[in-house]
Amino acid sequence: MNLQSYKLIRSKRKSLALSVDDEARLVVRAPLKLPQRDIEAFIERKALWITRRQKQVAEDAARFREFSLKEGESILLYGEVHVIKRSNISKISVEENLILMPQSTTLEGFTKWMRSKAKKLIRGRVAYYAELMGANYAAVRVTSAKRRWGSCGAKNTLNFSWRLVMCPRWVIDYVVVHELCHIAFKNHSPEFWQYVARHMPNYKEARSWLRKNQKLMDVI
Repeated sequence: MNLQSYKLIRSKRKSLALSVDDEARLVVRAPLKLPQRDIEAFIERKALWITRRQKQVAEDAARFREFSLKEGESILLYGEVHVIKRSNISKISVEENLILMPQSTTLEGFTKWMRSKAKKLIRGRVAYYAELMGANYAAVRVTSAKRRWGSCGAKNTLNFSWRLVMCPRWVIDYVVVHELCHIAFKNHSPEFWQYVARHMPNYKEARSWLRKNQKLMDVI
C-alpha cells in the first residue's frame, strides 16, 4: 500500500477507523502505536468498501457541481437525473431523462420553470395531506430558501423551498407532512415524531436522503 494514497491521523484512540473526504481521499485514523503493517492490512481488508465509497463521493461531486445550464449538464428533477438539451422549441419540456429547452433559455428562466413545477406539486401535496390529517394551515408559500427545505410559521403559514422539486416525490411528501405536523406540535418532541410516523412511516429514510443530498440547495 502506497503511503501517499491515504492520509494517516494518529491519536489516543483505541481502534482503527476509515473515512473518505470530499475529495475522495481515504483518511485513516489509528492508535498512536499501532504498527504500520496492521494499518495497511486493515486497509486491504476494507478495499472493496473504500473503492465503492470513493466512487460514490466522486459521483456526488459531479452531481452537486454548480449548475450553469450548459448543454449536456445534468440536474435532478423529482429525484431522477435529467440532462439538459437545447432545441428549436418554444418552451421547456421534459422527455424521458432529457430536459429540452429553447436556445434562448437563461438560467433565470430555467429557475422560474423549476419553481413553477415545485409550486404546483407542493401545493397539491399539502392539500392532499392536510385533508388526510385534518390539519388547518393558513397559506402555502414557495420560497428561494437555500438553508431549509421547509418551515411552519407561528400562524401556520407553510413555507417550502422550490429546490424540493429536485427531490424524489416521496421525500417531498415527507417534508410536507413534517411541516403539517408542526401545526399541532411547534417542536421536535417525541410526540411530534410519533405524529410524523403515523402519517409517514418511512420518514427516517426520507430524512436520511435529505441529509445526504443537502448540497442540492447550492447547485442552482
